Amino acid sequence: MTQNLPAVVYHPLSELTEQNELDLVLNAASEVLNAGHITAIVNAFFVNTKICVNGIPYLKVSGLSTILRTGNSGAERPLIYQGIPGIISASEIVEIDGVEHISGPTLRGLIDTRISLTAGRTRQYLMIAMQSYERILNLSQVRDLKDLFLEDIRNNRPLLKTQRIAEYNITSCEFTGIPFNNRAEVEFAHIESVVTNPMLALDINNGVIIQREIHQELTRRGIHGYEGMYKYCQEHSYSTRWAD
Repeated sequence: MTQNLPAVVYHPLSELTEQNELDLVLNAASEVLNAGHITAIVNAFFVNTKICVNGIPYLKVSGLSTILRTGNSGAERPLIYQGIPGIISASEIVEIDGVEHISGPTLRGLIDTRISLTAGRTRQYLMIAMQSYERILNLSQVRDLKDLFLEDIRNNRPLLKTQRIAEYNITSCEFTGIPFNNRAEVEFAHIESVVTNPMLALDINNGVIIQREIHQELTRRGIHGYEGMYKYCQEHSYSTRWAD
């Protein structure tokens, strides 16, 4: 499955840090493993990684063979695109600037799967790959991006109700059509929740203005996405114009 994320900024890892920041964690391993292979792993991360504005790494699919230790066999492609039945699902592919990537958390799952199914030197190199990924996550520059992203959501989320009401001149609950006299009677409810889609957390089109009691019921029922919200409206004969 391929998806296009909202238009956001991605920073090549090389713009955020020097390569020696990744080399530091690998010095001890180089004493017992081939230094050339270790360097190749580090280079693969350094060249193929982009850091999203939310601090999540994304890696080019075309650069994963070295990281996943599949060599020239091409075995990384069925692992990525098909997964392994009963062990790991097919990876979600994200296009960035027209190039296929997978997310860092997805890569972590692939590396962990490879570690569990291999032994000897290959397993040791995969451990190096995992350490390299963890090192990227702990770079101060990456942590700063994530902290700024979360702070932006925290500071601006309370403004979403006012922004949507003003943008679309909303005077009634978007589900029931019942007018509200006081804005305290209604709330901004995310269609795709902040937990499941943080990139849309501050998008006023990713939400509806509804009576607070209905919002509370959606929360109690664990509805976190478009399909659940649409079905809920159908069950209660509420308007679904918000879905157009």
